[in-house]
Amino acid sequence: TKFLVPDSVMMTMIAFACALLCVLCVSFASGQQLNCSTVPQEAYRQYVLKNDAGYELHVMPFGGTVTKFLVPDKDKVIRDIVLGFDDPTQYCVNAIHPYFGAIIGRYANRIANGSFTLDGKTYKTPLNDHNDTLHGGTIGFDRRVWDVVHISQNKITLSYLSPDGEMGFPGTLRVNVTYTLTSNSWVIDYAADTDSITVINLSQHTYWNLNGFKDNDQDILEHIMIIKASQYLEVDSTLIPTGKFGNVTVDYWLDFERPKPVGKDIKRGTVTPNGGYDNAFVLDSHKLLDPVVIVLAPLTGIQLELSTSQISVQFYSGNFLDGTLARKKDQVYGTAPQFYQQYSAMALEGQHFPDSVHHPNWPTTVLQKGQTYTQRIEYKIVA
Repeated sequence: TKFLVPDSVMMTMIAFACALLCVLCVSFASGQQLNCSTVPQEAYRQYVLKNDAGYELHVMPFGGTVTKFLVPDKDKVIRDIVLGFDDPTQYCVNAIHPYFGAIIGRYANRIANGSFTLDGKTYKTPLNDHNDTLHGGTIGFDRRVWDVVHISQNKITLSYLSPDGEMGFPGTLRVNVTYTLTSNSWVIDYAADTDSITVINLSQHTYWNLNGFKDNDQDILEHIMIIKASQYLEVDSTLIPTGKFGNVTVDYWLDFERPKPVGKDIKRGTVTPNGGYDNAFVLDSHKLLDPVVIVLAPLTGIQLELSTSQISVQFYSGNFLDGTLARKKDQVYGTAPQFYQQYSAMALEGQHFPDSVHHPNWPTTVLQKGQTYTQRIEYKIVA
């Protein structure tokens, strides 16, 4: 007995199969998904920078990621003050890895609708944050294997060649990032050039908890912070800038011009229904002469001072950390399992304004052939 499939059903099945094949081909061609089983083990090797003050900065080639930052507190106890994983492969395989410690590019922050135009040509980038592109797309620089081109006791230089069309961006981009551990600072120097016009916005996405979770202290709400910015970028419900500049004196929950605990007004924030910060602050100065952000943890006495050559700092208060990611072993106190909860840490990202590609009146993120992109971020740590 033969089973006959109706022509209409057969046509539907063929159409579905063709559509599925098309989706798979597009996904493969554009490199939308990273197969972590193909990442070489050498990508997870830990390089340790040291100074004479007892600081250690642990770095791996995968994502140029900082996996540990060990510093002495006011009592000379060593604390690990950045979030991350004990198992380095988790930086690739963990589906909810929130950019812990990584280099961010080609384009830090958001590009509205995953689309921009250069010289009359429109480029499409992956939509990985609602209807927008976040931090360079589904496989940004945070998920690339960087080459180690220099290593010494206190310095490492990482290099990556991003081919034309990667994540939809034009131009072959050559990037060098150097981490230097001085007597009391982690200095990041970026340099990049391209063989044709492109856009670029690089940053660093380390999550800071200056207590190192001492005594099982859960969050950074008691950290005291100063941000030297009288304005911030207003955003819509998807965190895309509206083009308007807000005043922190008027919107007082964003006012950190004077020292204030991070948690004092955090529930009044508007970036999530439950409050929190994820805001680009317009810096009053960005000449690297003085710190633009200062954060103090009274519990450990550790203070962070951020300087940057960029025009903005994105302050993110760990709103979407939800208790599902386990803390590193050196941040666990007692024997019970402990996890990264909401507001466990903050990211302080020196960068250009988000979505600058759609605001020609803002400082440009366009890089031309023959130009060199440079910037510096410095995190000074004292106790």
